[in-house]
This record gives sequence, structure tokens and C-alpha cells, in this order.
Amino acid sequence: MASNQSTGMPPASKRSSSPALGGPMPTLIEENKSLVRRFIHAIEGGDFAVFDEIVSPDYNDHLAGQNPGRENLKQYFAGARSAFPDLELPIIYMVAEGDKVAALTGFRGTHKGSYGGFEATGKRIDGTAFQLYRIENGQLTEHWEILDYWTIIRPLQGA
Repeated sequence: MASNQSTGMPPASKRSSSPALGGPMPTLIEENKSLVRRFIHAIEGGDFAVFDEIVSPDYNDHLAGQNPGRENLKQYFAGARSAFPDLELPIIYMVAEGDKVAALTGFRGTHKGSYGGFEATGKRIDGTAFQLYRIENGQLTEHWEILDYWTIIRPLQGA
């Protein structure tokens, strides 16, 4: 039988595959999602050297007060990791379309250094953020974020 109508699968000649693995090749959307996951894991691990490979030198972060550029991004996350050395950014949901990847992430850690004008409190924070990334030529080039800032700041204020 030449047709795969019963399985809904296209004939083998029409499927993409990776010769090395003998399986389907990842789509551009899956590659983009993998890039965002790698970025988030690099932040969690404090491995900012990875940014040289996966973040565009002229990265544009649309977060208020954030300066553009990969080096500024490294400094920003070095400061965040200094304030929250156990920083976790768990991915709750992730979807992608075209050159964009959207992720709902957690923002968790213990406040052990200066952050947002607050000296270390030793308190645990647990918030959420919506991230939208644009990818071009295999690198992150733009970012937008909506962060539940109040949930993060409230424990630092002692509320």
C-alpha cells in the first residue's frame, strides 16, 4: 500500500528527516523555542558567555529603563543573579509563530543582594512574567516583557 491515509501521515518521500538521526528535522519554530529555552537556562546558570552566541549584539529590550545591546543585557542579568543567586525562571507556557516566541515564566529566588533600591532581605520572591522574543538569523534580537512587579517588590517592602 503506497498511501498512508489510515494514519494521516504523508508518504515517507514527503516527510523531512534528519539523516543523522533518522527522524524528523526540527522546524524553525521549534529551533526558535529551543533558542529561548537555552537563553533562559543560561540566565539561571549565570552562563552569560552563551549570550555571545545566541543574542544579537544590538539586542533591543523594550523593558522600560533597559538600555539596548547584548553587553547591557549581560550586566542586567549579572545584577539580577547577584541579588537573587538562586534565581529560577521556570517556563510555564511557551508558544511560537513565525519569528516570535512567547513564554509565560516564573521569577523565583531568595533576595540576598541589592535589587530595585532594596537591600537584601533574605525573603523569597515568587512572581510571573510574560516574555515575547523576536529571533533573526538564529539570535534573539528583541524582547518585550510584562512582569508582575508588585508580587516581587511587596515581600521586599515587608508587606
